[in-house]
Amino acid sequence: MIGVMLTLMCENLAQTVTVTDAGTGLPIAGASFISSYQNIRLDTDSNGKVEISRLSQSELISIEASGYKTIYRSYADILNTGNIILLERNENKLDEVVISASKVRQVYRDVSARVTKILPQDVYFQNPQTAADLLGTSGEVFIQKSQLGGGSPMIRGFSANRLLYTVDGIRMNTAIFRGGNLQNVISLDGLAMENVEVFWSGLDNLWQ
Repeated sequence: MIGVMLTLMCENLAQTVTVTDAGTGLPIAGASFISSYQNIRLDTDSNGKVEISRLSQSELISIEASGYKTIYRSYADILNTGNIILLERNENKLDEVVISASKVRQVYRDVSARVTKILPQDVYFQNPQTAADLLGTSGEVFIQKSQLGGGSPMIRGFSANRLLYTVDGIRMNTAIFRGGNLQNVISLDGLAMENVEVFWSGLDNLWQ
């Protein structure tokens, strides 16, 4: 009985497939395994994994993900790849569109006019030493370094208490911080961040 249970567990494990980005190696959530013959569609979870035993009778399976090239594989070919599927990015697809909204009513001049997002694959490619260097890779933020290893973000000449730093919506700095260059942003680990955004206000906001 024990031998039979172990065999079933190994077979079930062998049918779990992981879908990753061919360039970065990061898992792809929401990738779809579609069998037109069986009329079945299975999607990967947040870790890029999906159990595909239901597709064992399919001769051809399409593997699709938004922003990636669609590939076609048989059930046997998928298992022969070591249960890892690599998808290449489709350069003809549009870039990601970010919409930042608030739950409360706001005056137009108080709403950010532009959002620059730093993607995880860009962070791994640049490999910044500090969170300040990470912001500098966006091309939208100037980093002032008064000493080795320091970093004070500046936007249009404004820094310190004239900028707002938030981590998971919680303020890092307040108006009581000094007006000179401030290095506290380097206390964050840039490689541990899941998402980084730079909010720009409109030109009319700058003077009002």
